[in-house]
Amino acid sequence: MTASEGLRESFSVFRLRNYRLFWFGGLTSNIGRWFQTLAIPLVVFDLTDSAGWVGFAGFAQILPMALMGPYGGAIADRYPRRKVLLVTQTLQAFVALGLMTLWFSGVRSPGVYVAVSALVGMTAGLNLPAWQAIVSEIVPREQLLAGITLNSAQFNASRMIGPALGGAAIAWFGPGWAFFVNAISYSAVLTGLALMRLDIVHQRPEGRMRPLREFAGAARDAFRSEGIRTAILTVSMIGFFGLSLQTLSVTVAEDVFGQGERGFGLLLSFVGLGAVSMSPIIAGAAQRFRRSQLQQTALMLYAVGALVIAVAPVFAVALAGAFMMGAAHLTSASTLNTAIQLQVDESARAKILAVYLSMLTASNPIGQLILGQLIDRTDPRFAYGLAGGAFLMIAGFLAVGGRLEGLDADAGEITEAYGGEIQPTMPAPPRRD
Repeated sequence: MTASEGLRESFSVFRLRNYRLFWFGGLTSNIGRWFQTLAIPLVVFDLTDSAGWVGFAGFAQILPMALMGPYGGAIADRYPRRKVLLVTQTLQAFVALGLMTLWFSGVRSPGVYVAVSALVGMTAGLNLPAWQAIVSEIVPREQLLAGITLNSAQFNASRMIGPALGGAAIAWFGPGWAFFVNAISYSAVLTGLALMRLDIVHQRPEGRMRPLREFAGAARDAFRSEGIRTAILTVSMIGFFGLSLQTLSVTVAEDVFGQGERGFGLLLSFVGLGAVSMSPIIAGAAQRFRRSQLQQTALMLYAVGALVIAVAPVFAVALAGAFMMGAAHLTSASTLNTAIQLQVDESARAKILAVYLSMLTASNPIGQLILGQLIDRTDPRFAYGLAGGAFLMIAGFLAVGGRLEGLDADAGEITEAYGGEIQPTMPAPPRRD
């Protein structure tokens, strides 16, 4: 299948009314969320002039997200997912309004904004399993990869647009208005959810809801399956290295090339551009290559992108490396999410997704902490080179013995679903001398 045929195949999913409502609502909301994603660390940094405070704010957001995953998964498997999303998206809008109110009321305590960051993480953790699992109700099996790829493209398109608009809004109007934009952006996804027409009859599981016990059982089931186990372990490595490198690219922009905020925004935008550019290719490649082959290619491309940044003589070459990493991330997210969804039964879908997401969300801040400390003690080039070498080793390890071949199995009874993306934790602002 050619790239143009892949593009037509990918966009065919827009013929589904529910998918269109979901996709455009998600795009609008994700663009708005980038306003807040930029505003919180900038507020904390301006109030404290401390990178440590910024890192603490990011940790305060991501830890509750991981901790709430088991509860979000249990809720999404017990109650109608559209109703769950209507509640969780509304809660996130209220948190954004709370941040806006705090700023316009003159609150300037960094501890307050760190505490609200924890609320951001809690509501996101409750939202994510249902957000991913609901697409099993709106996308048919034969259009699975197209739906996954376009949702990944939607997220990365917001990464191209949101940081640029958010940065400009904060510079011109201040962070309070950035929080306001994020709050009103939720109206798009709430409207889309309200307008959906779903024929699914939800069957509530019997007995009491026991989130932690159900999560532990889902984790045991996930790791008994070779394909799901491989997908979870691989996505953990991508969270540790790949997403962390994207967030820490601020050090490349400032310390290596002296490009500051503009360079940081460009690096993030080129990651998104690489992902969006890859989406039609992946839609077509699914007809010609196995998922294990696509994942192997993604890991190698991640390695090349990181190594290109490590040795880039000029900033333009570093942008090319960021583009490669974005393309690798889209390829990896699409293939891993497709693989895990094709091996999950509907009755445990959201709980398995919660395990998947918890591993990703836990590995990302740990990676940021370790790689960030490494950069402080050495330099960004060394850290990116080390990460590129690690990706090469991971790709080689998974290739030995055919470990990635477990991704090619199709084992679930009801298999239409979307495994979405997690955006990196809050990017650190450029450091001051």
